[in-house]
Amino acid sequence: MSRIRVLSYNVRYDNRSDHHDAWYARRDGVIDLVRFHRPDVAAFQEPLPAQRSDLREGLDEYAFVGRGREPGGDGEGCPIAVRTDRWRVVDDGTFWLSETPTEPSSDWDAAHPRIATWASVEPNPSPEGPVRPGSGPLLVVNTHFDHVSPRARRESARLLVERVGALAGDGEPDGSRERSVVFVGDLNSTPGSEPHRILTGRDESHERTDDRVDLRDAVADADVRHGPTTTVTDFVRLIDDRRIDHVLVSPDIESEAVATLADRDDRGRYPSDHLPVLARLRRHSAASMSSSS
Repeated sequence: MSRIRVLSYNVRYDNRSDHHDAWYARRDGVIDLVRFHRPDVAAFQEPLPAQRSDLREGLDEYAFVGRGREPGGDGEGCPIAVRTDRWRVVDDGTFWLSETPTEPSSDWDAAHPRIATWASVEPNPSPEGPVRPGSGPLLVVNTHFDHVSPRARRESARLLVERVGALAGDGEPDGSRERSVVFVGDLNSTPGSEPHRILTGRDESHERTDDRVDLRDAVADADVRHGPTTTVTDFVRLIDDRRIDHVLVSPDIESEAVATLADRDDRGRYPSDHLPVLARLRRHSAASMSSSS
């Protein structure tokens, strides 16, 4: 088995109308938070190109993948950052949450184009010897659902369960897949909502296919839960009952602990209008899964 720490963080786009909470005032707080908690993988939502550059510069022990949602790679992105001392990226890509996912596009009454970025990562070989069982490729998917259209959130969830299943690889006779899955992002949806039910296989109206993978809510399943039960702030206060930032995992991944991080910066304010979610996960090998069933 292997362990991985994954952080999901909506850092808010650089909006000059935020005045003293604009990016220039929050940038160091965001970077310091990530550097202190040192996740193996950090998945960000909303950063514009200049913000992505700041994150790459400030988090130089991480390799970044992902692009912006606009043609040419501009606009908001969902980058994934991977700690190079522990993991390496073997493949990655971005697709759009629309009826034409391979090209910049928007559908289903969404206010903006929406994307998902994915990375297939592997642990670096251990100095003590080869990588242990359960340490093969891991698929990390990072997304941000539309904030206006319920239809866009619903259809985005339906699109993602199929594409994630395809990216994870065909199922094996023992029930395993080529890649385990960690799915993170700002879904603009709370637990139990229709998009959340679709992603976790609990929506009976969604047609099932052979290659889909049912995901589990890592927060709900965690042995240890820490921090606020909401993930939304106004930079000063928490907004109650708004857990819209999620970590979902495939069945072969155990959620040991999940924390909603309420760290404040040196101004005494939250560095974003979202709190980051940090999950400590343990992945079992196919052999250990079959022997325990």
